[in-house]
Amino acid sequence: MPEQDDGLNKQQVLIIGAGNAGLCAGIAALQAGAISVAILDSAPRDLRGGNSALTKSMRFSWDDRAFIATLLRDPGQYGLDTILAGRPVYTDAQYFDDWLGVSGDQVDTALIKSITRRSHGTTAWMRAFGQRWVPRPDPLPGDVPVVFEGGGQGLQARNFAEFERLGGTVHYDSTVTDIERLSGDRFLVRGTGGTFPVVCDALVLASGGFEGDPRARERHLGGQWRDVKLRGVPFNNGAPLEAAVALGADTAGNWRKCHATPQGIGLPDYVLPRQMHESHLLTRYAFPLGIVVNREGRRFFDESAGYSNLTYVSLGQKIMEQPGRIAFQIFDGKVLEAGALPLGYLGDPAALTVRSLEEGAERLGIDAVRLRDEVDRLNKAGGDPVSPVADVSVRTPKRLESPPFLFVPVVSGLTFTYGGLSVTTDAQVRGGGKPIEGLYAAGVIVGGLYDEGYPAGTGLMAGAVLGRAAGTAAAGHAARTGGN
Repeated sequence: MPEQDDGLNKQQVLIIGAGNAGLCAGIAALQAGAISVAILDSAPRDLRGGNSALTKSMRFSWDDRAFIATLLRDPGQYGLDTILAGRPVYTDAQYFDDWLGVSGDQVDTALIKSITRRSHGTTAWMRAFGQRWVPRPDPLPGDVPVVFEGGGQGLQARNFAEFERLGGTVHYDSTVTDIERLSGDRFLVRGTGGTFPVVCDALVLASGGFEGDPRARERHLGGQWRDVKLRGVPFNNGAPLEAAVALGADTAGNWRKCHATPQGIGLPDYVLPRQMHESHLLTRYAFPLGIVVNREGRRFFDESAGYSNLTYVSLGQKIMEQPGRIAFQIFDGKVLEAGALPLGYLGDPAALTVRSLEEGAERLGIDAVRLRDEVDRLNKAGGDPVSPVADVSVRTPKRLESPPFLFVPVVSGLTFTYGGLSVTTDAQVRGGGKPIEGLYAAGVIVGGLYDEGYPAGTGLMAGAVLGRAAGTAAAGHAARTGGN
């Protein structure tokens, strides 16, 4: 291995990726005493934030209502009874069960359990450095009762502010292309931009998956995913992930699956961090209030299998298997009259309100005969009508019989990929089954967290837990190896 060149830029701790995971790693490293901590971000400064800036919630456990009150900027203005209606606590065991209940089999259960157990403490840690929450405006059973103040944009603004306040630096327009291991367990990182090359004592990979690279999507996910629309930023090309694998890092998780969700057909090819509000309006997660069919007029998904925040990814994946990679959510007059649908549905220019199922099918190119047969079969089954109340509609048979009917075309939007690196519970990357000294990973680049479905809010939590662990461990490693 080549020796370190004194002419190269040096850092004690170097982090690749400026999403929530990377910033949590940077904050933790500085809190742990690291002298020089830098983050490399492939995005330009005005588009910083990553996919984290497009979200709004983080799933965590809590043991009493007092903890929820501590997260709010002004708890006195909110009624905790209303916020916590039906769910006064959310235990580590409940969290773990919810995660495994939808995640599939190809997951690292020990890693997931460690994340759920640390979620409470990590949330308190984030509150201590300035994060704030507000009550969720559209709660469903199973949801975390609070979301970040200002959504993902607010989360990331506060993360950046704390990282920079502590003395960390961010280098933008800095895309990593190669990682080399030097003597003394240091790393040489190359890339495009004026920052490179960089030598560091400890390296944290927090750069997302390969969702932004059409060729990698086609190679790992299949040909139908090459041209899929991204429900996220275009900057995560998977190069740091590939570089780590080339370095000898072990892989984990299901490389054939990804996080994909039902979206309005107006979804652009990708979404930028400053488009958080527009992104939220494109989500189509109210499917438990109606039925979902394909162009053949057939239901291909059980809308009543669980609450939407636990099943929406399964639906997003299945849409990609349907003719034309499109589906249609259909709601009847009771739901419309109750005003139960989010604003994004009602303002969707592609949605149709019609007097009959046949009219909607004809106008949208759906097989009207099969759709009528499908709905008649549901109605004759004797179940309750579709309820305008989400928690009543779940796990009950459907009946769609009261006009007018709303037809909403939906496509799949890919958020992130599942395959990634194998890490210990302390976020250390494994190579040959053993931890690689000085190399850590956090966020979506970590594999083994998901296989099939996805419980909403777990991605930010996993990134925060493992980011905190990675930053703390990286600072310790850098101190032991002599620092700068």
